[in-house]
This record gives sequence, structure tokens and C-alpha cells, in this order.
Amino acid sequence: MKLLLNIALGLIATTSLCFAQNKQKLNTQPKQNLEIYPKAKEGFQRFVIQLPAQKNEEGYKVEIIVGKMMKVDCNQHGMIGSFEEKDLKGWGYTYFEYTSKGEMRSTLMGCPDKVLRDKFISNTELTRYNSKLPIVVYAPKGFQVRYKIWERSQKEQNAVIK
Repeated sequence: MKLLLNIALGLIATTSLCFAQNKQKLNTQPKQNLEIYPKAKEGFQRFVIQLPAQKNEEGYKVEIIVGKMMKVDCNQHGMIGSFEEKDLKGWGYTYFEYTSKGEMRSTLMGCPDKVLRDKFISNTELTRYNSKLPIVVYAPKGFQVRYKIWERSQKEQNAVIK
């Protein structure tokens, strides 16, 4: 019984050590050289997204979300602005520039309560996942850049003929 307990504890310790080493590899990506990217223009800020390494990165996408907190009513709102993917000349890399005057679009429902709420109003852009390069986004001052990682489903589904 004591022998079985020692074997079980040994297996748990080995598994934990392997998991910790594997996790450490994923989170210790070398910092990419950001000096090759242009400085932010007047009125803009540079945001950088560093992604952890994944197996089969072609099965992932990154949704870049640029927006800001605004006071809004019960309607649906979205930021008016646009993303432009630009080439980093001489390097073969790209970066994103988001331009907006900070205006938003909205549905025109009559709101029963006239209460304004703080809400993050945004635009999004979907791009490929690549942990070897940073995702660099230039956005106007006062905006925030967030992101989501999307993973491809392994389940295929059939379309219906109608």
C-alpha cells in the first residue's frame, strides 16, 4: 500500500513538473523588437499585442477591438471608424492604423428610461494568429485596444439544402 502511494505521488510530481515547464515555454516568448515600427503620429498611441505560442496556430484568429467608454442610452451603438493594414517597408511585416473621430452610430429606438449608461463602444478587425510577431495597432488618443482569441472548431457541420 505504501509502495502504491509513493508511486502515485511520484507520478503526480512528474506530471506537475512537465506541465509547469510546458507552461513556462508558452509564456516566455522573447520580446519582439518594436524599434522597427514607426513612432505614433501626433494624436495617436501605439498599442502592442504579444501572443503566446500555440500548437497549430493556423487554427486561431485574433479579433482586434478598438473603442472607448461612452455614455449611451438603451439603443445599439457602434463606433464609426476604420482599420487600415499598412506595410512596414523593408521588413515584410504589417501593422494596423485605426482612424476615428470618436463618433458612434446607433439604432433609433425610443428608450422607456432616459438613463445613460457607461458602455465600451467599439469596432473590430479579424487577423491571423502569429506568436512570432507582435500585433501593433495605432489608435487615436483616448481609445483603448482590446483583443479576443478565436479558436477554430474541430466539428464540421453539414449545410441544409432548401
